[in-house]
Amino acid sequence: MDDPTVADSPLDAAAGVAGAHAVDAFKLLSAETRLAILLALWEAYEPFADDNTLSFSELRDRVDYDTSGNFSYHLQKLEGHFVESTSDGYRLQQAGHKLVRTVIAGAGLTDTTLAPTKIDADCWICGEPLAIAYEDEHLYTVCNGCGGKFDTGDEKPPGSVMGFAFEPAGLARPSAEGIFAASVFRAMQKFTMQMGGLCPDCSGPVDSSIHVCEDHDTDGICPNCGRRDELKTRWVCTICKNAGHGPPGANLVLHPRVLTFYANHGLEIGYNTTDFETIVRILGAMSSHQQELVSKDPPRVRVTIRYEGDELCLTVDDSLNVIDIEE
Repeated sequence: MDDPTVADSPLDAAAGVAGAHAVDAFKLLSAETRLAILLALWEAYEPFADDNTLSFSELRDRVDYDTSGNFSYHLQKLEGHFVESTSDGYRLQQAGHKLVRTVIAGAGLTDTTLAPTKIDADCWICGEPLAIAYEDEHLYTVCNGCGGKFDTGDEKPPGSVMGFAFEPAGLARPSAEGIFAASVFRAMQKFTMQMGGLCPDCSGPVDSSIHVCEDHDTDGICPNCGRRDELKTRWVCTICKNAGHGPPGANLVLHPRVLTFYANHGLEIGYNTTDFETIVRILGAMSSHQQELVSKDPPRVRVTIRYEGDELCLTVDDSLNVIDIEE
């Protein structure tokens, strides 16, 4: 129960840009009983059911709470923030659903580790077989035949070609190829939202910027920036600080003009991109996207896409808005 005698708290001291609303939300979750209420309502929830409410007594029984008055106090604290009270009972609001889903996805419904496991795909840098590995809530694609794309240090497995944040629940798929395809597809969708200025986590506005290695060494992994790519785009949500980065050329693969270009050549990039073979073809095409910095002030990048003898050129600004197209 809240202690009204405490004027300030560690939450108040820690608050900065998060603001008072975020502090209040964290304080609401400071009691185990309130977390139990959220979990009980989530357990009772069935997608597409006609009624997903629990009465006061049903909810209290699920939480196994004895005192009606104290339970009502905790429940009222959650109302209007994470829980909705209706004429039929109580149910989770969107924020409540998202909170519980985040915990469930983060904890996973399966083992949260994956030792290096080969997949039926070859590295587009050197042609050697690829493997995937899961650690620190990221799925990494690793090649033992080359140095990968990054100076990995202690942050990524050696030989990492790609690495995406991926919730442990994604490991529930039955094959390594399925896990790989799901992680790539999810990353592509997130990058597309960030490129459009929309945070995939909180729907807040996203700032983007192009970063250039001023002294780039093109012979393998650059010792100055630790990457093979001279250019990369960074995205940062101005609300929740969700961030992402990647080469601007590759991330244009889901732009409508690029989709049409590939579709006209028989490569469909769309709804079926959780299919492993399709993902491998898409990544092969993306690896050949050439990017060139044509202006520093303002930042402009020219991306050249070649496929089956044809060519598409797009020029983008630092927000990856396409400002010129040549076919």
